[in-house]
Amino acid sequence: MMPLCDGFEVCRRLRGNPAMGGVRILMLTARGGGAEAERGLALGADAYVTKPFSNKELVAKVRDLLPAAP
Repeated sequence: MMPLCDGFEVCRRLRGNPAMGGVRILMLTARGGGAEAERGLALGADAYVTKPFSNKELVAKVRDLLPAAP
């Protein structure tokens, strides 16, 4: 857990800031319930990965979020 606010709040703040519009958000969390994932995605997260996770899964999600190389 983060000390001052949770990842949902960070996501909400990033999505509420027009200067951060191009930022991709991958939430990596121990909160694995379906309701939490729905909430994160509804707040604007681009992907949601729960712990424990496989390295292959995480790498695949990150690759999906990165812009394609020219």
